[in-house]
Amino acid sequence: MSATDNDQAVVLLGKIAAQDAAAMEAFYREYARQVYAFALRQLGRPGDAEDIVIDTMYEVWHSAGRFRGDSMVRTWLFSIARHRMLDLLRKRSPEASVDPQELADELVADDQSSFETLVQQQRAEHVEHCMQRLSSEHRECVHLVFFMELPLAEVATIQSCPENTVKTRLFHAKRNLKRCLERRLRGER
Repeated sequence: MSATDNDQAVVLLGKIAAQDAAAMEAFYREYARQVYAFALRQLGRPGDAEDIVIDTMYEVWHSAGRFRGDSMVRTWLFSIARHRMLDLLRKRSPEASVDPQELADELVADDQSSFETLVQQQRAEHVEHCMQRLSSEHRECVHLVFFMELPLAEVATIQSCPENTVKTRLFHAKRNLKRCLERRLRGER
């Protein structure tokens, strides 16, 4: 996120704090997909990810005036989403699981051949399997850095830890992912 983009987001938050519905709509259009992708990666359920987007945006609507500018708007937003996800995970029963068909329906593209789709789905299943083997902190860190392309300093703020901890989490996560994927490719589970 560039400084100009952040400045525009700060202006939107000021308008949202004044209960400007059009500003909230613009903010939602700008950030809802990013929050959804972040939540889906962490929770694995499209319905839960949608709930996190709604809860997060609701919180933005009610607390935009409390944004102090100590961080980038996106960092503040993902921190809100993260706290909503943690609340949901605390409430989720241990036997709740991801419906693989529901997830596959969300991810399959229509413009590919059947073979390409099958290969990509198999790769995605391997990566998803290995991602789920990571600790929640490592999985979240990988998602924020590689999928959301956030700088390490922002990830550290979101995860409430020092930047060096983020670097360590990434190192261990990448190592564990590599080992897991190698085992999967050899046919081991």
